[in-house]
Amino acid sequence: MANASRKGIPSESITFCALTALTIQTVVLANWGTHYYLLRQSTGPLLGWDFVVFWSAARVTLEHGAAMVFSPTVLHEMEAAVGHFREIGPWAYPPTFLLALIPFGLFSFATAFGLFSAAGLAVYAVALRRAVRGLDPPYMLFAAGFSGVGVALAAGQNSLLTTAAAAGATLLLDSNPILAGTCVAALAIKPQLAVLFPLALACGRKWKALAASAAWALAFATVATAILGADAWTVFAAHLPSFNQRFVEHGSTHWAAMPTVFAAARLAGASVPAAYVAQALIGVPAAAAVAYLWLCDARFELRVSALALGTLLVQPYLMYYDLAWLSLPIVMLLHDAKTVELSRIEWILVGATWLVPAQAFIAVGFDFPCHIATVVMIALLVAVVRRHLAVRRRCG
Repeated sequence: MANASRKGIPSESITFCALTALTIQTVVLANWGTHYYLLRQSTGPLLGWDFVVFWSAARVTLEHGAAMVFSPTVLHEMEAAVGHFREIGPWAYPPTFLLALIPFGLFSFATAFGLFSAAGLAVYAVALRRAVRGLDPPYMLFAAGFSGVGVALAAGQNSLLTTAAAAGATLLLDSNPILAGTCVAALAIKPQLAVLFPLALACGRKWKALAASAAWALAFATVATAILGADAWTVFAAHLPSFNQRFVEHGSTHWAAMPTVFAAARLAGASVPAAYVAQALIGVPAAAAVAYLWLCDARFELRVSALALGTLLVQPYLMYYDLAWLSLPIVMLLHDAKTVELSRIEWILVGATWLVPAQAFIAVGFDFPCHIATVVMIALLVAVVRRHLAVRRRCG
């Protein structure tokens, strides 16, 4: 922790903040879960509200077929059976994710939610354990106390699963490129988050991982088609434009929960075309930064950081719980600090990144749109690129 101390951040302060964050998240989630699932008290928001949609889609698939998950009437009837759930949650995921959810539909909602949360936390913990290997204990605690974990668990979302897949896809590249490609393919449960991985792998000349990811993604889609039927894909493709128009382009009730440039532009009064232009003005340079760092063989930690940040920044539709991905640049920059010290500004950005999932969650809860996360991610990506360029200037 010498680096932190030299920049005015004592290890004791990092440990205290990390333990405080871990304690708060654990106590809040434990009390919330006890309140709803053990004492069966229904005041306040339901813990795992988004998992209601997942569980209901699995139940509808088992009872009526996969294509019926896109029927608002049928899906809402199943969601209403959970209780304490007042608004319909639409299904907007591909059959690949639906296939993975089907086993959870065999259990009651409470049991399924517990199993889903445990599975997400377990794979995330495995990925995090590998990612923090070699860091000092205060850094490990800092990573473990990251606020995005509690937010993802509270929402009942798949963010911990996709974060673990992204971590595996990068951390295993050199030791096991086939398994790394399999992890990329696992992002088929939320394919928009995989959009920059082929670019990064191609620029990094990771051909085995790229080929494995394509093969496994095709296999995953083939199995989903064989089990759920081709009509599941047909209905899904037909449903996407209406979902995008209703919940993304004109979904004013969702913009506060979307930490994207597109949503910020729409909240500011921009038209849909103007918001897409604003999104492109950030998304295209973000993708270019990812390609540049992977093409020029930058330090591994910087490449992974840029890929995670770029993936989030290119999305016009991204929800606050997806900010769990920010654990990757946080951990990678803590590693990179052993090679090149983090400046005071970079430490501030890492700290802000550590906190923004909680800030976004609170902003949504109080219906107060404030997309600090977007600004922080842009600034952190700029810092990542600058760290690489600084080394090149010193060497050149």
